Amino acid sequence: MPQRPFRFLDRRADRPAASNENDAGWLRYRHLKVEAVIFLLVLVTFAAVLGKSALTRQALELTPGSTQFAGYAFADDETGGRSTVTPDPDRPMAWSCEIRAGVTYPYCGYGLLLNLGSKARGLDFSRFQTLTLRLYWRGEADRLKVLVKTAPPAALRGRLGDLDVPLATEVSVSPGANTIVLPLDRLEPEQWWLTSHGLSRRDVAPAFSDVRAIAVAVSGAQPGRLAASMDSVRAEGVQLSDEQWYLIILGVWLVMIGAFLVHRLLGMRRDFETRQRQQADEALALSDARIAAETANAAKSQFLSHMSHELRTPLNAVIGYSYWLSRGNLDPKQRTAVDAIRSSGEHLLAVITDILDLAKIEAGKLDLQPVAFDLATCLAELDQMFRLRAEEKNLDFAVAMAPEVPSQIVADPKRLRQVLINLLGNAVKFTDAGSVTLRVERLEGEAGQTARLRFTVEDTGVGIASDQLDAIFRPFEQVGDASRHAGGTGLGLSITRQIVETMGGTIGVDSTLGRGSRFVVEASVGLTQARRAPQQIA
Repeated sequence: MPQRPFRFLDRRADRPAASNENDAGWLRYRHLKVEAVIFLLVLVTFAAVLGKSALTRQALELTPGSTQFAGYAFADDETGGRSTVTPDPDRPMAWSCEIRAGVTYPYCGYGLLLNLGSKARGLDFSRFQTLTLRLYWRGEADRLKVLVKTAPPAALRGRLGDLDVPLATEVSVSPGANTIVLPLDRLEPEQWWLTSHGLSRRDVAPAFSDVRAIAVAVSGAQPGRLAASMDSVRAEGVQLSDEQWYLIILGVWLVMIGAFLVHRLLGMRRDFETRQRQQADEALALSDARIAAETANAAKSQFLSHMSHELRTPLNAVIGYSYWLSRGNLDPKQRTAVDAIRSSGEHLLAVITDILDLAKIEAGKLDLQPVAFDLATCLAELDQMFRLRAEEKNLDFAVAMAPEVPSQIVADPKRLRQVLINLLGNAVKFTDAGSVTLRVERLEGEAGQTARLRFTVEDTGVGIASDQLDAIFRPFEQVGDASRHAGGTGLGLSITRQIVETMGGTIGVDSTLGRGSRFVVEASVGLTQARRAPQQIA
């Protein structure tokens, strides 16, 4: 039969890869939550940037059409002067004034009264920072006084009662349209008012939570006629600066991210604790299962050991008496019956031996007992054992040991003999024409006290399909023609592989359906000091 490369079998069973569909879905869900949080943060930030002005900038505007004030005019004629002021009856917030000499400080002006009603509060300007006046001015005077009257501070209520506190500052004007932007923190109590009440500037802290009036006045100007009209008085303020606003946004980001990280951390902790509990439960279940399996395995091994002893004893008696009967004078019918008894007993004894060996392998109790023995003698015994069977089927049978193979080796002769018997028995059984050959060779690469030997069993039998090569080494598996399975248990090759692997060797097979098979066993054996010339086996 042509020589072809063979492959060694992997003893590990093929395991299907586990599907990760559920894990992938869970990961996608977790990533979706992260993306949703990030999108929400970006959306909140975008809305905060766009809505900053609406959320932080405050404004209050008084125009001629507003109903939040009542106009009033004032002049020094109230204190003995001769100046006069005349409000425009057709245009609110417009007036004319004529400054006349005759007093030390002549003045006139126009104001907006904000606390309408006897018990009403004024307007709250505490959230504003600037006061903007838009007015049209005619006259020789180039300076105006802006006056804001507020309620007295709480600390001075007992002393001042409900008197207004005048806060004022001077601003420059020019004929025509003027826009005056006045920071409220520039307003200070008027000195004449502080003197008249025995106070200092440190005693009166400006407070704009209750603004009662806003007025524009001319004082100390040269005599002459003046006229003014106000288009609007606008109070504006920003509750938060840009820096403060963006710090708040950053704080919101940090709080949300921190909350999310804490949530994730707690979730990871819960998952970890859940996995720990699951692993502890699984470990406990595995421990219980291992103890149960060991107990069952020990019981099985004990049962098989007892059963093998109980079965072998009567079987040996049956086989022995069948041999004794076959030596007597029997007619052909009786001899056929005795031979059937003997062959059946031998077959049953072989089955019991195989099952016991399999039980030892599964229990991990297959021990080797290496001793020094003559390999050539062992091969000669195998030749005598199988030659007659091969000749009965008209097969050419040969056992050949290469000259470089040492005759004296150290190994377990019983197990090595069992391996070769299983392989040769299958070869003869599944070969109808041609030959069966056992060759022993020494491989290169090992020296000293060990040698690597190769045992090749080759036949020209029915062969094995390529998709069935792995199955032949599994327990109770039989392939090929069912008619040839009679008398077999499917344990021989499984036990053979286990023995070879226990010896530290390998077993491989190469086969073609209809053309034959080649089994190759490679194993390392020990060498003895005494070496004999190799025996050539016919």
